[in-house]
Amino acid sequence: MLRRFLHNTAISAVAYGLAGVLGLLAVGLIARSYGVAVLGLIVLARAFLPSGFLALVDLGVSEITTQAVARGRGGDWAVASEKVSLLAVIAGATGIASGMVLWICAASLAMIFKVAPDETEAFVSILSVTAFVLPIAFLGLIAEGALKGFEEYGWLRLTEVGSNALYVAAVYVAVWRGAPFEWIAYSYLATIVVKYFILGFVACLLARSSRMLRLISWGRDSRQDVIHRCWLMFNSRIVGTLQQTAPPLLIGVLFTPTEVGTFDLLTRLPRFLKATMAPLYSVILPISTHIEESTDTRRLQMLGRNGLILPAAIVIPVLVVIGLFSQEILRVWVGPQHADQWPWMALSLFIPAVSIMLGAGQTALIVRPDFLRLNTRYLYWQVFTQYAVTALTIVWFRERAFILGWVLSHVVFAPLIARGMLSFMSLPRSLFWDQVRRQAVVAVILAVTIGAYKMYLSPVSFAGLVVVGGLGCIAAWVLSAALILSPKDRAMFGRFMRAFTQRQ
Repeated sequence: MLRRFLHNTAISAVAYGLAGVLGLLAVGLIARSYGVAVLGLIVLARAFLPSGFLALVDLGVSEITTQAVARGRGGDWAVASEKVSLLAVIAGATGIASGMVLWICAASLAMIFKVAPDETEAFVSILSVTAFVLPIAFLGLIAEGALKGFEEYGWLRLTEVGSNALYVAAVYVAVWRGAPFEWIAYSYLATIVVKYFILGFVACLLARSSRMLRLISWGRDSRQDVIHRCWLMFNSRIVGTLQQTAPPLLIGVLFTPTEVGTFDLLTRLPRFLKATMAPLYSVILPISTHIEESTDTRRLQMLGRNGLILPAAIVIPVLVVIGLFSQEILRVWVGPQHADQWPWMALSLFIPAVSIMLGAGQTALIVRPDFLRLNTRYLYWQVFTQYAVTALTIVWFRERAFILGWVLSHVVFAPLIARGMLSFMSLPRSLFWDQVRRQAVVAVILAVTIGAYKMYLSPVSFAGLVVVGGLGCIAAWVLSAALILSPKDRAMFGRFMRAFTQRQ
């Protein structure tokens, strides 16, 4: 199981990293070629997809499908088939209803977001095409969940990287040919349709090969369990939507698409890093389901402790290096006109830092409804804090006030969430603060070293930034191994590496 888990993790990391890098390249090219206002329009249009604002109404069908299929592989395929069938109906109905509402409201949304008159027709057209894609996108969530339950991550990552590569190619062609910006949005929607058709086809083949997972009518127990879990996930989705996907829409309502584009630029890299880590947690879900079914407390503790320490020891020092080179990154990526806003991008890197420390444990405990309720309660207070800070500072910072509220709410509530998570895993609560102290020491050493270097020399080209940043990451990992990881942690890391590289 360990070797398979590590292979799934590696596949997720590499694939989503490549996909994310391709996306970053596309964003930089759009901002330089079309301007931040057009980037803002594209961001607003994409908000009305299941990966955006409409995640609010997807009811967690992908995650629940993953749990159902994982349990079915444990022997109970009849119940798994009932639940997946009901979830498919829910996803299809949600997609059709969402598409109809978006189609009707497209023109009104253009007025609400203050779209320029010469761009209104194109924006409404993009929303109308998105409305037709929504049923496919929502049903595609079922296919994604089923493949995760079967632990077939290769197909998921292949389609993710492939669709992003096609999209970036389309962006380059559009810029080269001077095409209207709406063709960039159409290209993105086309890649979504292709991706989900491929995943749906593969999921059907897997279901047929298992000879057990099929579409059947569902019983009362399955219906009640699915509805209960959908309700819990809906509550969680409210929090996630308000935290991440609602701010661009609110900025569009309060200001203009230009501010939306600026906000997206400043938070794109941190959100990319956070999104890249999310699939790493998804491979934990089937394992935690098996652990929950067997009530194996010791394995859950190992999963929780290693998930808190090892990923953070690898990622957070790198985030520190990225933050220290934020000004150079913005200058090379989107141009010097945005480089002076580097402190805001550096500040937003606290989001992936908090996520990498808590994400694995939260995902492992998602199968525990009692933890899910507690975690959701904390998240609601976190959202309240986020918007309170934003409201108090919006007059001075405008769209950047949303960044400030987002970051402070994560930092303030991270200790509370960690305490609840560690308590459910029967781990010492001091573990979180011990790691924070160790990470802080490494961050201070890196800040002094890189700050001294930048006093004399600063990279001004992409190649120079890659070389200097790479050396900084190597130094960060050396410090992490020496100051963050204990001897037992280094031994555990070695076990992971041996389990990953050994032959079957």
